[in-house]
Amino acid sequence: MTELSRRERKKKETREKIFSNAMQLFRLQGFTATSVEQITQVADVGKGTFYNYFPTKEAVVMEFSRRSWQDLTNMGRQKPSLSTRQRLGILLRDWADFMIKDREIAWVTIRSREGSDYDLSLHYGLLAIITVGQQNGEISREFDPAFLAESLEGMMVQHFIRWFVSGKGNLHEELNHALSVFLDGLSEKIWEA
Repeated sequence: MTELSRRERKKKETREKIFSNAMQLFRLQGFTATSVEQITQVADVGKGTFYNYFPTKEAVVMEFSRRSWQDLTNMGRQKPSLSTRQRLGILLRDWADFMIKDREIAWVTIRSREGSDYDLSLHYGLLAIITVGQQNGEISREFDPAFLAESLEGMMVQHFIRWFVSGKGNLHEELNHALSVFLDGLSEKIWEA
């Protein structure tokens, strides 16, 4: 492993200082109420320096989501002794916890899902779990695992949007129901009830 040069270390430290101060302000006073000027004052950097590292405030939040979702998906993938249903359930529960805890920040990540800055770590985490589930015979191989991962992710995001906008319901329950529909399908038993 190569050691970072002094200049590279300084750049990394500056980026981290801007990032951590911005996240602290977002949590303290809200994303919308926080200006780039406030972030640069607290981080003790110039406005131009902020823009050298992050083109927008949303880019800071996307960095936060990228880090958080990578951690969540890594935790979900590191439980090979559990069934696919259990691993997906844990990932959805942890994702809901994150979305509820940092509600306004989570909303920014969902609004910013298009474009080149879009973070695919959640998708890849779902894809890994679903692929293993197919290999183990727990999930049908009838569909491409990437399609299944996109479908489940779409359900998750849609339930979050509805929960966020309406301010009603229990996100954990909704995601559990969505996972059941996703894994079990709409079988005859549901229609007979």
